[in-house]
Formats: sequence, structure tokens, C-alpha cells
Amino acid sequence: MKFLFKSAVALPLFTSLVSPGAGAADKKAETSGKQEDQILVTATSAVAEDNAAGAGFKTADIDVGPLGNKAWIDTPYSSTTVTQQMIENQQAKSVSELLKYSPSTQMQARGGMDVGRPQSRGMQGNVVSNSRLDGLNIVSTTAFPVEMLERLDVLNSLTGALYGPASPAGQFNFIAKRPTEETLNNVTLGYQSRSAFSGHADLGGHFDDEHRFGYRVNLLNEEGEGNIDDSTLRRKLLSVAFDWNIRPGTQLQLDASHYEMVQKGNPGGFSYGPNVKLPSAPDPKNKNLALSSAGNDLTTDTVSTRLIHYLNDDWSVTAGVGWQQADRAMRSVSSTILNDKGDISRSLSDSSAAGRFRVLSNTLTLNGHADTGSIEHDLALSTTGYIWSLYSGKGANTRYNLGSSNMYHPTPMAEPSDGRINKHGARYKSGENSQQSVTLGDTATFNPQWSAMFYLSQSWIQTQSFNKQGQKTGQNDQSGLSPNAALMYKITPELMAYVSYADSLEQGGTAPTGMGVKNEGQTLEPYRSQQYEIGLKADVGGMNLGAALFSLKRPFAFVDAADMVYKNQGEQMNSGLELTATGKAWQGLNIYSGVTFLNPKLKDTVSQSTSDKRVVGVAKVQANLLAEYSLPSLPQWVYSANVHYTGKRAANDTNTSWAGSYTTLDLGTRYSTTFQKVPTTLRVAVNNVTNEHYWASIFPSGTDGDGGSPSAFLGNGREVRASVTFNF
Repeated sequence: MKFLFKSAVALPLFTSLVSPGAGAADKKAETSGKQEDQILVTATSAVAEDNAAGAGFKTADIDVGPLGNKAWIDTPYSSTTVTQQMIENQQAKSVSELLKYSPSTQMQARGGMDVGRPQSRGMQGNVVSNSRLDGLNIVSTTAFPVEMLERLDVLNSLTGALYGPASPAGQFNFIAKRPTEETLNNVTLGYQSRSAFSGHADLGGHFDDEHRFGYRVNLLNEEGEGNIDDSTLRRKLLSVAFDWNIRPGTQLQLDASHYEMVQKGNPGGFSYGPNVKLPSAPDPKNKNLALSSAGNDLTTDTVSTRLIHYLNDDWSVTAGVGWQQADRAMRSVSSTILNDKGDISRSLSDSSAAGRFRVLSNTLTLNGHADTGSIEHDLALSTTGYIWSLYSGKGANTRYNLGSSNMYHPTPMAEPSDGRINKHGARYKSGENSQQSVTLGDTATFNPQWSAMFYLSQSWIQTQSFNKQGQKTGQNDQSGLSPNAALMYKITPELMAYVSYADSLEQGGTAPTGMGVKNEGQTLEPYRSQQYEIGLKADVGGMNLGAALFSLKRPFAFVDAADMVYKNQGEQMNSGLELTATGKAWQGLNIYSGVTFLNPKLKDTVSQSTSDKRVVGVAKVQANLLAEYSLPSLPQWVYSANVHYTGKRAANDTNTSWAGSYTTLDLGTRYSTTFQKVPTTLRVAVNNVTNEHYWASIFPSGTDGDGGSPSAFLGNGREVRASVTFNF
């Protein structure tokens, strides 16, 4: 089945590339010379198109930071986009659910799938630098309300030259819904098994006939029992977006959101020692693996503003400031696996206060077009950065022993305390990380076939640490350059080949203290990750087809036992091939598919036993095929199926333990009709139809092959989701 599935994903791509009958696709989205069009038209409410088979599968453009919106076919990056239509029609509710549709992305769980780190190409992501909302940095390790999104753009590449210092885990740019040209009044009522019910209102339009003042409001309330007996699921969202078209070519945007999510009664992480083999996954819906009063209580507030001004038809300025506060209160059950028979010891960690992240981010970009003789230049001068403040609880965590059991036949756990998740305890500022970058770049077009891109950023990084008395205990300042270059060749207007090189900066490691290390406390020079990529993109026959071959390496440091000096010595080297195919494959049949073949290795680690071994938690093969079909005679009735495959993954640094491969199947259907003259769409889906038991994420103890104790997190069992949307 694995072979058949991989073939099914890759076949449409190669068939379309070599088929002589493949028709020409729509050309890239035309850019209007009118400033009014570039500003005013920000959204659409075409109900029929949004619910048709394959709605949102094929996109014409992608947001590329300081480059702005670019035609997908013209960008020398491997990328994927998940659109609002896909989010709504697949009834997705979390970022981890969006990531499964892309073959190179995963959620690395940290206390659960909703508080993990998004990552691409098997590289661990950063808490702040790899994720953005409308181009401004946000916290990635907390729950995010996907109901407020217009789309999620993912660049599977090193992006330091464009966005500033970051992990080589790709860039995840969340784009919020904006005011609609026509009045939008959408109300969705939903159900999720076991018994969680939701109401979601999506409202948009303008306050005045001249369309100077636009609005978009999203309201969400979901509450009930989650997918496990005696569990709790509660989500509340208020998000607003306002556009003020001050004059033709000038727009001021203001966005704000408040999101609350409470999840209790779900299994926590399963940790295991380096010499314990990870057993097969237990039933994730067994309530005795969880404690009904333990879980996460997450609150996130976000405010941002952007000013967009067109100086003329060729030049524009964009400025933005964003602020976000994320509170994460956790009361976590952890199970330690004792042997391969599934015997476990269980404990509860009760924090004294919610951890708090605050991010203040900024961006300022000048974009323009100029000609020098026959050469066209698309120029960008940009600065972007953030200040990320960390707050920790002053009190110590309380730990309770919950006894031993077996994860295949677990006994109930008794509540050892008052059952409350502590949110409002005393905190102190424990750290502050800041960075700022200045980027200069040019995309030069020499003729209709040849073009080249070069971007260079200078970055400054500062880290500070503080004790509970507010005294600074450490500070480190770093700086460096990050280049990015690419050469593109248009074989035809619908077929582009490219080769690219990227060198990206990120903060260097800090030597441990109290271990006899000669340079203890020293922060090393910034790490430099490098990537080489060659790719092919095609917009043919109503489909976007992509292929990218890449080699990516990232250094890491550890203490050399020979001289007791902490220094850069090892490398993580990931090389692979990505294949994607999205769009209309046949009459009535649309696909959103991809497969990634990856060779993730750690080289020259702290121990010979972990050197030249597979990276923990990263599969050699990951693939996904989302297909939607409707009969030409009955386009309002759509059938959908999603098959996701993840290959086996190393479960420890020595590669003596493995997490098995898994395949999940989701089936759904939707029907669009009119009820009392109101356009109405009914959706129903069954996720994980076969009730597969699997490990969704393996979290390593470190990225340097230290041979520590990893943690594993379960994937969701079978569940039913249903909804009805009224377009008033």
C-alpha cells in the first residue's frame, strides 16, 4: 500500500509534465497599473467558487516578504499554500492539521500538537523567527485560530536574506482575512465528536458606499467534550480587521484578535530513555491515559497595524508594527515508558503560573521597478525585526507521582490536588531576545527567458537573561550577513527552471556552566546554515507542478571531551527531493498532492554512537494526497478523500529504536444548495477512518545527537466533523 500511495502521489506530476496534450494554463496574475485596484480589492465572497471541487487548490501567487506578492511560477523557491477555501472545506481547526497537506512540513509537538514548532525539510524551527502573521513575527508554540486566516504560505527554504536570522526550518507566513468588496455574512454551525459544538461568524464589507472604510470580523465559540470521553475542548475567538483607504493608493490597516483555547483530558507526552525501544502506539482515545483535569489553558492577544502607500505605479512603501502576548498555562501528565511491553510510570507537573511570551515586531519595505537599458529591475530595501520577551513563574513547579500502569491497559489516575490550572501566579522577566535586519535586493530580468535574483541582509542579534530579582545576568551581541542568490530560466512562459544558493544566520549556542567547561557561558559566533537547490516549476493544464532537489546543512556545537571547550563541531545534513502537484487533474477531479524523499543525517556528533545517524522524528518519505471530485452534471455535490503517509522515523539518537510508519485516511462530502433563499453548504467528514494508532510526533532531547531521552506524542483517533454554513 505504501508503494502504491507514493506512486499515486508522484504519477500525476510526471504525467502532466510529459503529456503532449497538456493545455496552457492561465498566465500569472496580471498586476494592475492602477493604484486603486492594488489597494481596494482585498477579498472576494464568491460562494459557488469557494465550495466547488478543488476550490483553493491552485494558487497563482505567494507572499515572499520584502518581495511582496509574486507569481508562483516566477519565484525560485519550493513553496506550498493552504487557502481559506481548503481550511473551510476540510473543516480544519489547527495549524498541525494544515501542515499535513504539505509533503515537507510537520509539527514538532512540545506538550501537545497545539503547542509545537512548525518545521520544514526536517529542520527544527524557532519559537518566533520562523513564523509571521501578515509579515510580522508571532509566537509559533501556542494554539493559533485558523478560522481567521485567508491563507498560509510556506517557503521550504532558508530565508535569512529575506526575513532576518532564523532556523533553516522554512518560513510560515499566516495571512489574515481582509475586508471584502461585497458584503459578507457567513454563519457556520459545527459539530465534532464526541460532543463539541461550535458557532462561527465571518462578516465583511464596508461601512460606506465609497468603500473607504472596510471591516472583517470573525467570531468563534466552540465548547464541549473533545475526542476522548471526559475531556474538555473550549475555543473562543474575536478577530477584527479594518481597512481605511485614505486616498487612492494609500491604505491603513488595523488588526486585532483575542483567542482562548482550553484542552483537558488528552494524553500527554510519552518519554523514554535512550536504551528503551519505543513500543507501538496505544489507543489515543483511552481516557485512562489522560487526567480529565490536566491540560493546557492558552490565551493569545495580537494587535498590528500596517500602512501601504503607492508613490506611483512603480514604487511603494509598506510599514508595519505588531504586538503579541501569548500566555501558556500547562498542567501536564507525562508517562515514562519503562520497557517495550508498554509499562509506564506517570506523573503530573503543575506550573505555578502561565508562561508568557511577548513579541513586538516591525517591518518597513520600499519596493520599486526600474529599467537600465534592456534590463528590468524589481528592487527592495527593507528592515525587519522583533523584541521577544520571556516571562516565567516565580514559584517552582509541583510534581505529583501518579503511579505505574501499562499504556495498552491503563488504570485510571486519581486527581492529586485541586484540579485547577494555575494561570495567574507571579511571574518575572527571565529573558529578552531581539534582532533587526536590513535587506537589499534586486530581481533582474534580462529577457523573457533569463532572470536573476540577489538579496543580502545585515543582521544584529542580542540576547539578555535576568534573575527573579530583575537583575541582568547575561548579555550577548552578535551580527552577520545572510546572502541569497538565484538564477531563473523560463523554458516556456509556463515552465521555469531555477538554481539557488542561500546562506542564513541564526543565533549561536551558549556554552554550559557548572560542568568544568573552559569557555563556560560563552556564546559562539552565529550559526550559518547553507542550502543549494535546483528546481522546476510548471503551470500547465490547470495544474501547478513543482520539483525541487535540495541539500541543506546546519551546524551545531557541543563540549569537546578532549579539551573541554564548547565549540562548533557537528552538522545536521538534510538532502532530498520534493514533488508537488495541485489543481485540476481531470474533468471533475482536483488534487492537492506531494511527496518528499529526505535523507536527514547528523554528522560528527558528541558521541560516535550517534554520528552519521538519522535525525530523530524525521521520516525519509512523507506524502499526502487530497482529492476532490464532483460530477459535471452535479457540481454542487463534492466528494473528498485525503490520504497521508509518514514513513518510519528514528526514535532515538543511536537509531536503535524506531517509530513505525503510518497511513491515515480522511473521507468527506459537502453539498451546496439554497435554504429559504439563503445559499447553504453542508459538510460532513470522518477523519482517520481506519482509527489508526500512531505516533504523530517524536521530540528529540536535543539537535546535537546527545543521546538523551526523547518524547513521543499520539495522533488523534477516528473522529466525525460536520457543519452547515449559511451565506446570508
